[in-house]
Amino acid sequence: MITQEDFQALTKKYQDGSCSPQELQQLENWYNKKGKNNPNGELPDDVWEDDVERFLQTFDSESGKQQKGARINWPLNILLAAAAIAIIGTFSTLLFKRTAITPTQYAVDVDPGGNKATLTLSNGKKIELSEAKAGIVVDASKLTYTDGTLINNERAQSFTISTPRGGTYQVRLPDGSTAWLNAASSLTYNSSLKGKEQYRNVKLLGEAYFEVAKDKEHPFVVTTDKQRIEVLGTHFNVSAYNDELSVKTTLLEGSVKVASLTTTGSETKGVILRPSQQSVLNSNGISVHQIDPTIAIAWKNGEFIFMDERLESIMQKIARWYNVEVIYADKEIANRPFSGFISKYEKVSQVLCLLEATGDVKFKIEGRRIMVKP
Repeated sequence: MITQEDFQALTKKYQDGSCSPQELQQLENWYNKKGKNNPNGELPDDVWEDDVERFLQTFDSESGKQQKGARINWPLNILLAAAAIAIIGTFSTLLFKRTAITPTQYAVDVDPGGNKATLTLSNGKKIELSEAKAGIVVDASKLTYTDGTLINNERAQSFTISTPRGGTYQVRLPDGSTAWLNAASSLTYNSSLKGKEQYRNVKLLGEAYFEVAKDKEHPFVVTTDKQRIEVLGTHFNVSAYNDELSVKTTLLEGSVKVASLTTTGSETKGVILRPSQQSVLNSNGISVHQIDPTIAIAWKNGEFIFMDERLESIMQKIARWYNVEVIYADKEIANRPFSGFISKYEKVSQVLCLLEATGDVKFKIEGRRIMVKP
């Protein structure tokens, strides 16, 4: 149990640069317990609010990025993310989520994405899924939305669910596993396979987060263009966009086997991931890194979280979610690193405004095109 005095001592240690990962974990454990009765993530005590507010304002002042007149929204999970960013290494700037920021320099704006997807059945029939629903449930006899509303009486033996740029959707598979699709992604399910892969095999293009139902007799297999993942029951995220140089698999719970695929489709010797590990597959092969997995699934939780990430990578995520085109006036700026966070459900101007607050980059919105300038 952490007390107010403990919190004050830990934040002082953070300001001194001596806060350890174990001490951050202590704060996180406290937050997880308190947060159950506190869905918005706000601390329940006004005195605590003052403590956290002062801490963030001090950090802002020290980093030289304080914006006068802008009040900080400071849920403790964001405080922990901020501290983690600082501990992990150098960063260009830390972007605190703020209110009352009016991006007046933008004459036009773009709304965030939402629940959008198309379901294509094995007979070729296409169903545009409701934007008012969050996901679908597939079983042997019918298709329904997650709230029980009937979609179709046809049996979905095989299907592909696809999200456009600016879209996301959830699908519960017949074995009880659930997948959340990110923007510009597709998931293909085929129940006609035989042997150990029957009923538990999907192909992914793009990005998805999986919560796999346990079944020791039948491994669950996710195949992308470049790799194969095999699990029995676990939670993990896969990012396999064709326009990115690497495929990333991040494990939250359980264990998974990740193997690369040759050009002929044969599987190479793989690696076993443990919780909080991420495999990165690129032209040099597969490497494994210890990371904070909550960053990898921030998109699924409605957030952008960047940690010392290249601007080009950040703008790729923005382009997919807001369905915009990004153009660089100077390509060199694309390599600059940024760290920070903001809700995915803000208008694009709010995201750009926070990036601009660093003084290192400028943006211009023209319809669905964003110009990036130094």
